[in-house]
Order: sequence, then structure tokens, then C-alpha cells
Amino acid sequence: MPNPLVFFQIAVADVPEARKFYEHVFDWKVGEDGFINPDGPADFDVRGSFRPAKPGAATSVVPWFRVEDLWAAFDRVKEAGGEVIVEIRQDHIGRHVCIVRAPDGLTMGIVQA
Repeated sequence: MPNPLVFFQIAVADVPEARKFYEHVFDWKVGEDGFINPDGPADFDVRGSFRPAKPGAATSVVPWFRVEDLWAAFDRVKEAGGEVIVEIRQDHIGRHVCIVRAPDGLTMGIVQA
């Protein structure tokens, strides 16, 4: 699949309670760093993490998609009527990323391959 889903973030008000729920229901193994260990078949290993939601914000899930050319994808988002939430920047480990919102309201991250 070109430009696959590679990561997801679950933002919740109470991270420890959410972790307990997802660990119990799905048998997820969550590290102390909040990252979910995929432990699945290689073609299905999408990593994820928990993070605190901003005060008063609803629970959300943000999918992250990998692309080969982030700048071209960024331009296509705007051409297709999407909204830029976070401009292209480097994340804490040096990858180029941005966060956008599709016209249908879905917020997603895009990361350079």
C-alpha cells in the first residue's frame, strides 16, 4: 500500500485508566513510555501511543501516514480542501512531520518516509 498508516495516538483525559482498559480488552502491552508494543505479524505492526488530551478536549485518535514526499503531500492536502493544523517541522527524533485536517474533519499526521 502506498502511503500506509504507520502510527496512531490515542489522546485521553486519564492515560492510566485508558491503558488499563486497552490492555485488558485487547491484551496490548504498553511500555512505561506510553508506547504500545505491536507484537503482531510484520505486515500488521502499526505502533501507537497514549498521550494526555488537552484539558476539556474530547478523546481522540490521530492516525499517522508515511509518505515519500511530505512537501508534495502537504500541497495536495491544501489543494483538496484540507486544513493545516501544524506546519511541516522536525519532530523530537529528526523526522519531518505535519498535522492536517481533512475536509470531513479527521485530523491526521503525515510523516516523511
